[in-house]
Amino acid sequence: MELGVIKWFNNTKGFGVADTVDGQVFVHIKSFKIKPKSIENRHTILFKKRTDPKSQNMVAIHSRMLGDEQDWDLIIALALKRLPFKKTAASKDFPHHSNNHLAEIAAYQYLNGKSTLQIFNAVTKYFSDKLHDKKFIQYCEFIEKVFTRSMGLEKRNELLKHIFIFFGENVNESKLFEVWKSMKFAYIGHTDADDFEIPEAILVNFADQLNVSELMRIHTYSYGEIFCNELIKKKLEESEDLTTEEIKKLEMINHVKFFKE
Repeated sequence: MELGVIKWFNNTKGFGVADTVDGQVFVHIKSFKIKPKSIENRHTILFKKRTDPKSQNMVAIHSRMLGDEQDWDLIIALALKRLPFKKTAASKDFPHHSNNHLAEIAAYQYLNGKSTLQIFNAVTKYFSDKLHDKKFIQYCEFIEKVFTRSMGLEKRNELLKHIFIFFGENVNESKLFEVWKSMKFAYIGHTDADDFEIPEAILVNFADQLNVSELMRIHTYSYGEIFCNELIKKKLEESEDLTTEEIKKLEMINHVKFFKE
């Protein structure tokens, strides 16, 4: 199924047009198995599409209004792609339309009328079942944004608090490393942390992804000095894989005197 945002729809005549990430799709009321009472501009629909043999235009088939609980997966799959929107002459009302922007519009419709428990379950289920580790920060940023625009501040803050605590309690090593690199500790429930000393074993597992500034940061940790010295020594021993510039940086770190607060 694909997502589309209604550009315009004539409820009297029963047809209209939807904007999608690939252009525009003709939408007819007959394509809906369960016909909505009214279809308005900026409503989000789900559909399959085919080419009309006469007009050669794309038309929607098997359409339905977005809102089922499982639709969250489709919204997030679109949001995390971040592919460019193919603009058409008729898409001028959405000058900044992109996969992400379309997903935001869909998310606002999806969240409207959902209970706190329904939202919590949808967000955490996607995290547990489908979320790629490298997309964790992007996922958190997306839900922060759409929650802010779709619900009151008090509800938003309370819901995010419970969601991020859940993430922190269930985060795996790879997602935790992504949090550590981005220093987005609030996304795992640590709202007041400027830095977070993650287990040394995780840094060992992802040592090949550490850069110079991160080594300087790690050096202040309880295990930091020994960890950094051993890692730098190992990297310098395997210097055939390093550039001259990288070798200079590692040697510089190895001779810098660090001060712990």
